[in-house]
Amino acid sequence: MFSLNKTGPKLGVDINSETITLIQVEKTKRGIEFVRFAYQPSPINSVREGIIVDPEAVGYTLKEVIQSAGIKIARPLPLLNVAAPGQSVIIRLLPVPTGIPPEELADVVRQEALHHVPFPLEEASLDWSLLPASERTDVDGVQRVDVILAAIQKHIVDSFWHVSDIVGIPLNAISVSSLATIRALAFAGYGVQEDKLTMSVSIRHDGTDINFLKAGTPLFSRSVVLGVDTLTESIARSLDISIMEARGLCPHIPLLQTTSNDAALTQAAQIARTVLGDISDEIIRSIDFYRSQVGEVEISEMYVSGPGSVVPQVDRFLQTRLNVPATIIDPFQNLINSELIPMSQRAVYALPLGLLVEPAWSPVSTVDLDLNREGPSAALLEGLGPVAGISVVAEETTPWFMPVLAVGAAILIGVAGFWAYATQIDIPQKQAQIDRQQALFDTQKSQLKTLPEVKEATEQLERRKKILENIIKHTHPWSQTLETIRTDTPEGVQVRKIVLSQHNLRLEGHATDFKGVSHLAINIEGSRLAPVVEVESASREEKDPRIINFAITAAITPGNIIAHSAGLPVSGAPNALPNAATKPVRTSGKPQFLDFYATWCGPCNALKPHVEEAKRQFGDKIDFVSIDIDDPKNHALVEQYGVHAVPNMFFLGQQGQVLDHMVGFQGKDALMKAISRLSTVAQNGSSR
Repeated sequence: MFSLNKTGPKLGVDINSETITLIQVEKTKRGIEFVRFAYQPSPINSVREGIIVDPEAVGYTLKEVIQSAGIKIARPLPLLNVAAPGQSVIIRLLPVPTGIPPEELADVVRQEALHHVPFPLEEASLDWSLLPASERTDVDGVQRVDVILAAIQKHIVDSFWHVSDIVGIPLNAISVSSLATIRALAFAGYGVQEDKLTMSVSIRHDGTDINFLKAGTPLFSRSVVLGVDTLTESIARSLDISIMEARGLCPHIPLLQTTSNDAALTQAAQIARTVLGDISDEIIRSIDFYRSQVGEVEISEMYVSGPGSVVPQVDRFLQTRLNVPATIIDPFQNLINSELIPMSQRAVYALPLGLLVEPAWSPVSTVDLDLNREGPSAALLEGLGPVAGISVVAEETTPWFMPVLAVGAAILIGVAGFWAYATQIDIPQKQAQIDRQQALFDTQKSQLKTLPEVKEATEQLERRKKILENIIKHTHPWSQTLETIRTDTPEGVQVRKIVLSQHNLRLEGHATDFKGVSHLAINIEGSRLAPVVEVESASREEKDPRIINFAITAAITPGNIIAHSAGLPVSGAPNALPNAATKPVRTSGKPQFLDFYATWCGPCNALKPHVEEAKRQFGDKIDFVSIDIDDPKNHALVEQYGVHAVPNMFFLGQQGQVLDHMVGFQGKDALMKAISRLSTVAQNGSSR
């Protein structure tokens, strides 16, 4: 027996291959209010095709999401509402006569499930519901109504329970992704007309849910394994970029444009048209199949939601392909405080919102199936022990039961005979155990061969993790700088290349006249983001004298960027140096050149031979100190000098004062000039 504590707040959680997203809404005296929203990237390879394959990694990440949202894991415990991907759930509409008692209906549905569920029912979690809107009279005069049946394998349910056990809060309900999205649609007033047939198309990460609706009731449901993951993986392979970079291109794809100034976006648009075209073909097949079952019908409108809605003009693309009016939905429009979710992202989060919509909140009746009614399997409970939110009640054994059972077993063994027992039971079991051990040995042997590759991949992921942590925690808000460049670029000037470092900005491009180049430099300097701007070069191209190639450099400080974005006056010198120590690393009395590097850093390796050359030339005047940022004994220096990117070079005077600072490999000439200037400090015996 299982009992759940359902008194805590409910949390709608969407777990997919890209993010783990949490939403909380509550009913108050003012109405339905939006309370919380938080998300984090999903652990790498923890979710595949919508199925959780690493519950521990997902559980710890979800715990961080809950903590970042300010939710305390204390009694009364919150409850998790999650969704299983549509392609992992078997959904069938079963016509039954009206008026069947509930107990008899349950037997009928289970009998029908034997014919429709492609795996043993003892390995399945089931739920079903009547669809009153489908009630009709057949040609033979029998009144019938449809029952929607959903079935999922128990190991998928167990993966959600495993996650909830790690988080420490109970799992309340497991919905079907498509049905949760429909509840969010109905709550916002979409697809609730009784006299119109509409369609819901939810383009999720791992697949696309297609549903035909009337008055909030699904009349036909289908899920295909084509989604945003298909698009991003295709873009990443085609452009030879990472999945993260491919995802970053999606909101900027010119879907309905045949050409673009950006070659990468042009190619990404071609791939997007192909993938979305395949999704459109699957929708057309669904429409044709539905019409073959019910006759010719007209679909009045199509509602688009899910992460795929971020692709610009995806609704117009589908409308053109299907000849059905399409709308990107706003499921949050009836919520108080909905302005906390950006308009461009609202359709993305229809699914986690739908996990929380109560039946009483919708203007029409919707389907609310729960694939968690039977709870976790016995195997999971034995493996995990007490699961969060569940109390296990042991049944008392009848006193005389065990003796009688022992006598019966002895009689049975005597009758059957030792020979029958040995040949029919014992020997096959031992042989099966031997086969399992051999299979396990073969598996472990093959895994052992791949151990070096796994170790190398793990080391690469750790290095990438450090880089990403530096990017996330320490990089500057360059978006304001890029926006300034975009708005301040005069007509006739095109910027082809932007190089950003911690304190410097470099623009390269071409213009039709020198005046445009000057105006661009003046505009950037006037923006207060870059107090010092210099036109490094401007010359006419030999092949086409009408084009002027130019390069502009500017000194930028993070304080200027932050102050400008906040509308505050800019202060400080343009070449402000980081706050460092006031004493040298060594006590030789010479100026010092500090080179912070990492063995995995490509620019550091490119810089190294030039540093060695400078050391040979100026080693008698300057102390050259190389500092590996990954060496634990150097962590105090890394923190002291505020090093967040490599290569990172500090030029110190004889008393340890910072005279100059350089981030990134800016070329041999720039490095040698800076070191040459530092050598004059030793020669003159004073700092500059």
